[in-house]
Amino acid sequence: MNNSQQNNKTSAASRTAIIFGACILGILILTQIQPIKNVLGWIFDMLFPVFLGVVLAYIVSPFTSLMERCLYRSIKIKKESSRKKVSRGLSVTLSVVALILVIVLLIFLIIPEFLQSLKKLIDSAPTFYDTAVAWFDDIQESDNPVLHNIGEYANSALDTAFKWISGELGSAVSRVIESVILVVSFLFDFIVALVVFVYALLEKHKFVAQIKKLMFAIFKPHRANDILHILRYSNEVFGKFILGKLITSTVVGILTFLFMSIMGMPYAWLSAGIIAITNVIPFFGPFIGGIPTALIVLLSDWQQGIIYGIFLIALQQIEGNIIEPMVMADQTGLSKFWIVFSILLCGGIFGIAGMLFAVPIFAVMFYAIKLAVDRSLARKNLPTSASAYSKAGGIDLETNQLLPIPERAPHKKFSTALKEWREKLRKKGPKDNNEQ
Repeated sequence: MNNSQQNNKTSAASRTAIIFGACILGILILTQIQPIKNVLGWIFDMLFPVFLGVVLAYIVSPFTSLMERCLYRSIKIKKESSRKKVSRGLSVTLSVVALILVIVLLIFLIIPEFLQSLKKLIDSAPTFYDTAVAWFDDIQESDNPVLHNIGEYANSALDTAFKWISGELGSAVSRVIESVILVVSFLFDFIVALVVFVYALLEKHKFVAQIKKLMFAIFKPHRANDILHILRYSNEVFGKFILGKLITSTVVGILTFLFMSIMGMPYAWLSAGIIAITNVIPFFGPFIGGIPTALIVLLSDWQQGIIYGIFLIALQQIEGNIIEPMVMADQTGLSKFWIVFSILLCGGIFGIAGMLFAVPIFAVMFYAIKLAVDRSLARKNLPTSASAYSKAGGIDLETNQLLPIPERAPHKKFSTALKEWREKLRKKGPKDNNEQ
């Protein structure tokens, strides 16, 4: 490959990374302008069934593809086109049946127990409130000023929460009616989403082909190749991230339920459900779900609450170091700093949805930038590994090689510097006297 071709590929990768980053930045800016937010919210509400169906199809697609490959090998039909259609139709049918079975399992087995635990918690709320008030009153009466202030703030927060709950209960009838309307609306949207789910699975290959056709028509070949490469990487990152998070969250929820049931702890279904749902959020999810559930158990029985808190800490260590690495490899390539940064940024802008997808979005952005940077370095015959630059102090202009960091002059000892300073003062003293 000559230099001109390499330069073209490098510039194409650079432009692709810049365009991708500019698109993300543009979306972040536009979604903060209130009129545009209103329009986007209206469009999202109108097309919610379509988005839901596409997301479900994206999540179930790996299972459908696996079933399609297995059925294609096992079905004995000579005509290849008919063989593909039959295997794809059966795989989509099995995917729909599996999805419906999961929903039925949630509706008839898990959700009733979850709601029963929630009702029990609501019925026990006055008792919990009295217990918490008694605890914080004892803290407030302490001679320690720090504990005294903590007790005052906690009592104030409890009073505010109690007034808010009382006000909410006052409009319970209207809220029940609104909830019924929302449930009926969601059921209608879900039926439409199920239809979209089926069509998305059946025609996903056609959609992908149309996107490729459009890209090759708009962009130059080398730029289209770079965009397709980044899109394939994005699909890999998002697919494994979402599927892996769902699996690990389910495992964590089951382990939490089993532990609480064996130990005879209250609100096992409720706590396990909260832990499983919030665990989908990277980094902050365990804290978001663990703190309130630990507080619930602690108010019910402080000894079991302490045991439950220790269990959650151990479980999160096991999940982060054993379960999650087994289920999915680290596809993001992001450091802990950038993970926290991306979650805080996207969570502050887009809320919970931003926290869910912040890590894969930033991973794709970093990959696009890394692709452009590595190609630029390769064109200059420089190493692409970041570790090679840890001790680099510059580049030799003649050989184009990395130079080490210049050695610094050794620091003088404090005693030596003090002695030299005294000598200067002594020499300066007689000279000043002579001038006078």
